[in-house]
Amino acid sequence: MPVLIGKVVNASSHVDYVCRVYGRGETDALPQPHDYGFGTFVAVRLAEGGYLVGVIHNTSLWNPEFGNLGPRLSPVDALAVFSPDYLEERATLVAIVILGAVDSAGQVRQGVPVEAASIDAQVHTLAVEEVVAFHQGGEGIRLGYLPMLAARGEPLSPYLLLHLVAYLSQLFPQQAQRLKVLERNLAWRSRVDPVR
Repeated sequence: MPVLIGKVVNASSHVDYVCRVYGRGETDALPQPHDYGFGTFVAVRLAEGGYLVGVIHNTSLWNPEFGNLGPRLSPVDALAVFSPDYLEERATLVAIVILGAVDSAGQVRQGVPVEAASIDAQVHTLAVEEVVAFHQGGEGIRLGYLPMLAARGEPLSPYLLLHLVAYLSQLFPQQAQRLKVLERNLAWRSRVDPVR
């Protein structure tokens, strides 16, 4: 069952979004760390209907109090009593790379989408059936976003690719042999590329 994780608060490119994970009091069911873990497939809602499909590839913790060792007027536990309007400024931020889109009619497009999400767009996990539908292609599996992910050149990219291939092998057992070849190739590249 999909879990509402948070909302879009920033974008550094057309395919790179930052989602602030909802905290206490912002949603009925508080998202748990495994809901927004590395390699989790997510949907970013579009205003005109449909959604962007992405995957979480990094996490940042925001704490403006870090390094603030000065005296306090009231302890953190007492802020709710003495400062009821105090805003929780600490946040968990997850980075999402967009892999494609699903329009309001259910049409799947992998790769860089035409649409862009807006600030405050809701982000939720994808159900297993939605992940399968996004990757289903004729008699096989579609991975049209793979070249884009492989070209990103970020330190965690090889691990993300390996994680996604391993996860998809479980969802598409009939494609396990092909995915195993891909996994070996990606593992080899992850060991050789840093040497260059």
